[in-house]
Amino acid sequence: VGKVEAINLADDRARLAIRVEPYVKLQEDVIASVRARGLIGDKFVLLTPGASDKLIGPGGKIRETESPPDLPDLLGKIVGGDLTGGEKSGGGKK
Repeated sequence: VGKVEAINLADDRARLAIRVEPYVKLQEDVIASVRARGLIGDKFVLLTPGASDKLIGPGGKIRETESPPDLPDLLGKIVGGDLTGGEKSGGGKK
């Protein structure tokens, strides 16, 4: 639905310039997050629709972002069997 045109660093944060096809309408509260295809695959920007009735106009900014999952933390949860973020169930004391 679009492409990343520029990547810059501003105040220790990555800033992306993306061009979205004109037929794509983005709500004010759309969420952008950088994701990867597989463990070492190409990166892409995932746009998760918002619930607002207001749309971002041409040249507008996406204000809501989501950090990518932390790979070591995610692997630790998979190995430990905890994918929900809660404590592991079991009958013994820790």
